[in-house]
Amino acid sequence: MTKRLKNPGLCSLLAALALLAAPPSTARVELSGLDREEQANVTALLELDDEPCDAPEWRIRQRFAESDRQIRAALEVYGYYSLQIESALEFGESCWDARFNITPGDPVRLRDITVMIDGPDGVPPEFQRLLQQSPLQAGEPLHHPTYETFRKRIADVASRFGYFESEYLTRRIDVFPREQAADITLEFRTGPRYRFGDIEFDQYVVRESLARRYLNFSPGDPYDGRTVGELYEDLLISGYFDRVDIVTTPRPAPDLDVPIKIVLTPSKARTYTAGVGFGTDTGVKFRAGFEHRRLNRKGHQFEADASYSDVVQEIGAAYRLPLRNPRDEWLNFDLAYRGEDTDTSVTDRVKFGIKRFKRRGKHWLETQFLDLTWEDYAVGLDQDEVILPIPGLGWTRVSSEGPPRPLRGQRITLKISGSAELIGADVDFLQGDALAKFLWPLWDGARLRTRAEVGLTLAEAVTQLPASVRYFAGGDTSIRGYDFRTLGPTDEFGIVTGGRHQLIGSVEIDQTVFGSWAVAAFIDGGNAFDDFDDIDPQFSVGAGIRWFSPLGPIRVDIGVPLASDAPDDYRLHISLGPDL
Repeated sequence: MTKRLKNPGLCSLLAALALLAAPPSTARVELSGLDREEQANVTALLELDDEPCDAPEWRIRQRFAESDRQIRAALEVYGYYSLQIESALEFGESCWDARFNITPGDPVRLRDITVMIDGPDGVPPEFQRLLQQSPLQAGEPLHHPTYETFRKRIADVASRFGYFESEYLTRRIDVFPREQAADITLEFRTGPRYRFGDIEFDQYVVRESLARRYLNFSPGDPYDGRTVGELYEDLLISGYFDRVDIVTTPRPAPDLDVPIKIVLTPSKARTYTAGVGFGTDTGVKFRAGFEHRRLNRKGHQFEADASYSDVVQEIGAAYRLPLRNPRDEWLNFDLAYRGEDTDTSVTDRVKFGIKRFKRRGKHWLETQFLDLTWEDYAVGLDQDEVILPIPGLGWTRVSSEGPPRPLRGQRITLKISGSAELIGADVDFLQGDALAKFLWPLWDGARLRTRAEVGLTLAEAVTQLPASVRYFAGGDTSIRGYDFRTLGPTDEFGIVTGGRHQLIGSVEIDQTVFGSWAVAAFIDGGNAFDDFDDIDPQFSVGAGIRWFSPLGPIRVDIGVPLASDAPDDYRLHISLGPDL
């Protein structure tokens, strides 16, 4: 049964509102003869492209008449000053269409290029490399964005290095369309270079002496905006401060300096964390943590964390304090317990360690450490209890474009460690480890992720080594398709006992499909082994799904071992953790 509305006027009003709310039909402006970048620039400047179908005819014709000039202006940016345009405008019953067939012709090319940078003593060294790498070269097409970028780059370098009185005396492009040539003239005067002035801290968070040890410049040094930026980042990542404000105030002659005022707001001193995770290697995992970022005004810090799963149980605490240069050097004391119960080994380990962290260059972090370890372990038929003082050195380099899904990045980790009876150890060994992970962009939405792990040990026999320094392969982050730590040399009963060495590699491609979701395909290979003559590499292939969540990538993989005698036809792997 159909009900009739009692108010016809209301029906008319609703119909009118529906017409008003409906989006207008889209007119068509067709451009041909241009590449994608040129077409995008023309479309952005073409006012006709913004007109709807129901626009008045007089306005459409007016916009069409203005299109020739707008197209030429848009393409002059790319050096086209002699283009030809064939245009047509048609009106239909419901809309209109405009077509432009554009023949750009040959672009004008750069002929005479004059770039002069005048400093108090000639060309300052900060500008010399910029001039050597100038993108403005005779014979190249005139490209206005390239010119503007280079012109702005000169001004940016002047600002960064403290030439606050710099100015352009001349900046000109002369175009000669008939000669198909263009001349560029840039004359830039730097003026004097300013220096750092007095440095003032406004803070009560840490001792003044500690705050000043973060400074990477002194009063009287030539000004460099990059060092100010590095100071900002170092103070912020220290954990002491929630907010960092650096105020720079250039003072003209006779001072010619830049006083610095640094205002620091304290961060929250205590933080608590708790969570639940899952991985097929360890099962359900519960974890909790506590951090005190400012135990005192000397900058000492403390943290403790614990985690529990059926396979691995850990609890630890660390005390951290800054050394002479807190930007680059820290000392760490830690005490930790780890229990591990896998299909191949059972281990209880207590470790007390001293670590010194020091930056080497801009990208490397060096770790000098001495660990005193007590370990009670059982691997196959080998059972023992050992005490090991283990000194070592490690180096780490990490660079990434940032979460949630970086397209490019790398992680390189190197470590050498060992122990000897001469220093009170129960076992002699020397071990070297290397890990390399790389991310590379491929086609649109795709990336390549590679991983390589190498471990080498000098020891008389693997049976002398505790479980924590033996190598096992297999699992979520090793060779998928195999269970956690189930690959490696075996004894006469077929029990995996671990090896002195390992070689593992992985190649993976993932492709976004929608939003934060991606699909992946991979191949893993390698193994743990005792001697290079006995390498028995195992391989697997598989596919998976990735969700790049706010907490990090969550991976669900199906790994298929390629060996005919593998214990499983396939294995499901679920893991959470960063790509690098």
